[in-house]
Amino acid sequence: MLHSENQVEAESSKTIERRERIGLALLTLFSIVYFGFIALCAFANTWFASLSFLEVPATVLYGFALIALALVIAGVYGRLSRTV
Repeated sequence: MLHSENQVEAESSKTIERRERIGLALLTLFSIVYFGFIALCAFANTWFASLSFLEVPATVLYGFALIALALVIAGVYGRLSRTV
């Protein structure tokens, strides 16, 4: 190929700032949901453990939802950070 090995793709500071804002917003969203889970486990444990849906405890469903949310947020970040 005609490209040099040390060629670095330059990004504008505007693009970097946009990606940082997107990342911080998504991190804030996930942190709120995650700390809600931690708060329920810490302060309303008996109530939270008594909830169930289709005989699956709410704690387990919330945990799987956190994993799914992390994957969705990663996809959203990837999509938004590539759009112009």
